[in-house]
Amino acid sequence: MKKIISYLAHPGYRVCGALMMLSLVAIPRSFAAQREIGGYVDQAEDRFVRNVWNFIKNFQGWQTVGSYQWKYTQYYWAEPFEFTTNDNDFVDRMDLSYIACHGAPYYIQTKKATGDGVDLRSAPAYGDLARGGDLEFLIIESCNTVTTAPDVSGDWWTPWTSIFQGLHELVGYHTLSNSDNGIPNNFANKLKADGVIWESWFDAVDEERSWFNNPTNTDGSPYPGYASAIMYHSTQNDRIGAYAADPAGGAADMVTWWQY
Repeated sequence: MKKIISYLAHPGYRVCGALMMLSLVAIPRSFAAQREIGGYVDQAEDRFVRNVWNFIKNFQGWQTVGSYQWKYTQYYWAEPFEFTTNDNDFVDRMDLSYIACHGAPYYIQTKKATGDGVDLRSAPAYGDLARGGDLEFLIIESCNTVTTAPDVSGDWWTPWTSIFQGLHELVGYHTLSNSDNGIPNNFANKLKADGVIWESWFDAVDEERSWFNNPTNTDGSPYPGYASAIMYHSTQNDRIGAYAADPAGGAADMVTWWQY
């Protein structure tokens, strides 16, 4: 059984014969707007390479979903500058970014050997509003990064306001997690079927879960971990085929969902 909870940050909160004259009329064609996907791999275990590839391989050519066409245009080893000083050329240049890495609360590792990583609480604003970025959807396949209401006492939303300045949704895990499985591919196919983004992630996680003889992680979470998501009330129904206008940013109207 899938169990999820939502929480609002605080209230207040899209041919032949006689000569014939031919009249050619130009009929406008409708083209789906193009959207870009980026994949970023922690320089650690090989499984992180597979995790990202198994998602982005589903978008090797332009995939039309609803009003948009999606294709991966970046696939890089993760480096801190891709998320910080040069984010507008990397993760924030994309419309959807998928990261596979080691994680900790609010943190993504980029290179194991050097201990490099990024604390998302102090990362720059992601999205269309503050700095001319473009990121709508951020997917982080890691342990613990998407920390939310059940993991803290009280204010769960403030740590996320730095990056949520136009960003629509962040999904990942709020517990230990297990990867190198079918989740990335399953999730991608759910998105291509125009599923709601955060629900597609939760469903992909649940469908990987075995409720019989299920191994348990050391924090008590069952394989492959418990999913979590941060978004806004206005963006809860976003799909890659149709999504809301950019939210105003900040904590107002921010919502979280998590499995338990």
